[in-house]
Amino acid sequence: MNQDSESRFKLLIVDDVPKNIQVAASILHKNNYLMAFAQDGPTALAQTEANRFDLILLDIMMPHMDGFEVCRLIRKNPANRDIPIIFLTAKNDSASIVKGFELGAMDYLTKPFNGAELQARVKTHLDLHRSRKEIKETNQRLRIEIAERIKAEEELKRSEERYRYLSIHDNLTGLYNTRYLYHALDELIAESERQDSQFSLIFLDIDNFKHVVDTHGHLNGSKALAEVAGTLQSCIAEPAYAVAYGGDEFVIVLPGFDKTQALEKAQEIRSMMLGTVYLPVVENGVRLRASFGVSTYPGDAVDITAILAKADQAMFNVKIKGKNAVGDVSGSIHQLPPAEDA
Repeated sequence: MNQDSESRFKLLIVDDVPKNIQVAASILHKNNYLMAFAQDGPTALAQTEANRFDLILLDIMMPHMDGFEVCRLIRKNPANRDIPIIFLTAKNDSASIVKGFELGAMDYLTKPFNGAELQARVKTHLDLHRSRKEIKETNQRLRIEIAERIKAEEELKRSEERYRYLSIHDNLTGLYNTRYLYHALDELIAESERQDSQFSLIFLDIDNFKHVVDTHGHLNGSKALAEVAGTLQSCIAEPAYAVAYGGDEFVIVLPGFDKTQALEKAQEIRSMMLGTVYLPVVENGVRLRASFGVSTYPGDAVDITAILAKADQAMFNVKIKGKNAVGDVSGSIHQLPPAEDA
């Protein structure tokens, strides 16, 4: 056994007869235990509060406070509930033995006790106590490790979810990005072919946005784009979705919409923008207008590149002819605004 004092077992021997303490101590001395002594119950309780013993040898028959009461009070402290307590008693009747076990004793020895038996009982309970303590510490470490692993896995899951979100969303507006758009359009075209259905795109570009940035700065320009994204979101519902296409350009994907419905939706968004004051943080806010182009699959195009290009071209035609209106691939301009509104 390691001779270091921190590794040596600590024993408390409690008996109101000094001779009994001396006998027990002399028998156990050869095992190099650290031993403390008490000749009455209150002293024993004070010792257990001040120290952490590995085992207590406790006499039952003591004046004022017997061993049963001492045992009960020791066990009352949660820190002392696992300490092995061995009763030393001249009483070997069944009732006393049962009472001792009920109060928390783990063993008993009758006086006068045999030295070899005392050593064996003490060693057995110390070994068991150490094993229980090691198991408890191991379980605690395992609980901590499990908790840390669960926390790490949850953080990893959140990171993965955040990464997946960022991989398909625009960081500024929260809308889908072009990576998502191209993949989603592939699937939408395949679904349209299977179900013989159609869908439409709205391509929009904010009019004169460079003037907004030049007047109010890039930071306010970014805020304005985020506010426009909010307008787009308020005008559509799933399965439709909006995409930040780049700069001040946006795409609205409208599954199941024919050209007429898509033109109506573009006009709805245009009207919403006309009625919204953007950048309320600046004096009088900012009025934003946009040009819209609409294309429909499969009527206007046969693949992703073509349907985006057609909507883009329809939007560009609106720009050329006055801005702040809705156009389709035929070149028609819908609800061209008065000159003062352009």
